[in-house]
Amino acid sequence: MSALQTHSAGHTTGFLRLSSVVTAVLTALAVMLMLTAAPAHAAGNRDWLRPGCEWDGHGHWIQKCRVPSPSNGRDMAVLVQPAAYGGNGGLYLLDGLEAPRDSNDWVRTDVMNQFLGDNVTIVMPVGGRGQFYADWAQAGQPLSSGYSSEIGQVPPLQWAQWETFLTAELPDWLQHHFGVSPNRNSIAGISMGALPTLTLASRHPDQFKQAIALSGFIDPTAATHIPMLAAVGSAGSSFNGGQVWELFGSSPAFSSNMNKLDPVANIQGLRNVDTIVYSGNGLKHPADGFPPPPNIPLSILGEFFINLSSISFVTKARAQGINVEHQQGDGLHTWAPWVRVMRDNHSRILGAVG
Repeated sequence: MSALQTHSAGHTTGFLRLSSVVTAVLTALAVMLMLTAAPAHAAGNRDWLRPGCEWDGHGHWIQKCRVPSPSNGRDMAVLVQPAAYGGNGGLYLLDGLEAPRDSNDWVRTDVMNQFLGDNVTIVMPVGGRGQFYADWAQAGQPLSSGYSSEIGQVPPLQWAQWETFLTAELPDWLQHHFGVSPNRNSIAGISMGALPTLTLASRHPDQFKQAIALSGFIDPTAATHIPMLAAVGSAGSSFNGGQVWELFGSSPAFSSNMNKLDPVANIQGLRNVDTIVYSGNGLKHPADGFPPPPNIPLSILGEFFINLSSISFVTKARAQGINVEHQQGDGLHTWAPWVRVMRDNHSRILGAVG
């Protein structure tokens, strides 16, 4: 090989080495830029706070968020456990008559663990005590606040617009911040929340693909509308909701507003909704305990009559060709059977929205 050829070969080798070094440096820079430019949530769907949210004290990656609600004239608090891997399905959990003012009792249950590793976002509206998650016709004035620390105080007026919030305002916010599809959701509710679980799903089947009603008076007009008016009026006024005329308004809107909160009147809307109804028979399940002594009679008799109401609803639904599954068994009106039902239907829920 001539000197010229040797020089050329050496030059070529040096150039190739330099090119390799330059390529490696550029690649490293590109990776660094990508990592720097990537949004914080690229590392995980659960480890970053969305706008207007803070970490909730109950853990489980739950965020307490303030969601703007023009219909209610204020920000509404919602607890959210994001999907594990960014899935677009949602599971709404509605509370009962004694819902805490600043939380949702579902957050204290094992249901948070049940869905901890799943690709579905848990959505828990905060508050709603005595308001049946409905759009009230006018501002409500309860007889009491429902809180022992405030006995003797006149609660403030509140014009609740729950249906509008849960079906028109919250879905868009959830889609924007948590990636939840407005059209791929399940909804479950206990006690007071069981009734609106069915009416919201039936009136908005494009939003809810599944409804799970747990221990609620879901056929409130089994005889006449009088029991419904008495029950809703008493519960609403006693638990920080309002008076029955404030919920349903005055004539002629009274009847139509009342029907909005009647699952039987809206039963046709459940035709394409996977619907589960649970009610206990008023007997203690072997795996459960009794509630505190003052609550034992109500937990037994209440669930017994709820079971009759559930049987009536399911019978009427099936008579109209609506496929409703009634899951029954030993159970009092307590959290233990409701958590168990959610666990037993875990795969079914994931099959619908997970």
